[in-house]
Amino acid sequence: MSEVNFEHYKIFYYAAKFQNITTAANYLFLSQPSVSRCIKNLEDELGCKLFVRSKKGVELTAGGHILYKHISIACRHIFSAEEEINLMNDNESAIIRIGGSAVALQSFLIERIVYFHKLYPKIQIKIDTMSTPDAIEALKSNLIDAAVVTSPFANREGLTIRTIRELQDIVIAGSDYEHLRDKEISLQELAKYPLICLNSTTTTRHYLDMLFGQHNILLRPAIELTTINFVMPMVKNNLGIGFIQKRIAQADIDAGDVFQIKTKEAIPPRKICAVTCTKYPISTAVQKFIDVIMEKEKSAETTAP
Repeated sequence: MSEVNFEHYKIFYYAAKFQNITTAANYLFLSQPSVSRCIKNLEDELGCKLFVRSKKGVELTAGGHILYKHISIACRHIFSAEEEINLMNDNESAIIRIGGSAVALQSFLIERIVYFHKLYPKIQIKIDTMSTPDAIEALKSNLIDAAVVTSPFANREGLTIRTIRELQDIVIAGSDYEHLRDKEISLQELAKYPLICLNSTTTTRHYLDMLFGQHNILLRPAIELTTINFVMPMVKNNLGIGFIQKRIAQADIDAGDVFQIKTKEAIPPRKICAVTCTKYPISTAVQKFIDVIMEKEKSAETTAP
C-alpha cells in the first residue's frame, strides 16, 4: 500500500467527527466535491469503504470506526503539538498541564494559579483534578507536566518532589456531637462513631488507614466520599464525624458551625508537594509555575500573623 497523504486522514477525521460531508467541507474551507474525492481516494488506498450515507449525512462503517478510533487520537496529538509550537514562537506564551488533588486545589492551589496568571497572562494552564496516585501515574505517562498533590507517596522512584507546605488533618463534628467538644478521645473511641472519610482510592484515606492501623484499629467509615468538598456539608448536617484539613475547616470552626475534636493520639502532618518526573525535561513555563507557587508560599508564611 502506498503512503497516504495526511490531508486525506485529516479530511476523513472531520467528516467522521461531524458525520456530514458538507459540514466538514465548510469547516475546512474546501468544496464538497473535493472532500468527497479525498475520502474516495482514501477508501481506494485502504481497500475499505469508510462511510455509508444516512438521512442526516454519513455514518461510519465497521472499518471506518476502526480508522476513526486511531486517527482521532493522532489528530488530537498533532493539533495539540501545533498549538504548543505556535505558542512557543511567542516567547511569553506556553501551555502547562497540571494534575492537582482536590485537597491541594481547595487548600491553596486555585489562589496560587490566580497569582501566577497575573504574572504570566499568556501562559495557559490546563488543570485536571485527580487523586495523588492517578496524578503520579499521569506524570510518569507524560500526560501532565507537574502534579500538585498530597503525601504520602507509594513510590518515589523517578520523581522530583518539592515540599510546598505542611498539611494538618483534623477531626470535626457538628452540633449533635456537642458532648465531645471539651473531651480528648482516643482513636479507638472515635472509631465507634459514624465517620466520614474519602474513599479508599485517595491518598488521604490511605493515610488515615495507616494512622488507625498503627493503633490496631480498622477504619470503617459510615460514609465514603470521592471528594473533600462534600465532607463539610455532611458534618454540618450531623451525618457523622469527619476528617478534613485544618485550613479548609478553619472558617467554619471560627463561625461556630463545627468544632474540632481533640484526639489523644497525635495526627501527624502531611505535605502538599509539587512533583515532576525526572524522565521528562521541565519546560521554562512549568519551572516558572513551580517557582511562583513555592515563592508565594514562602511569602505567605513570612507575612502570616
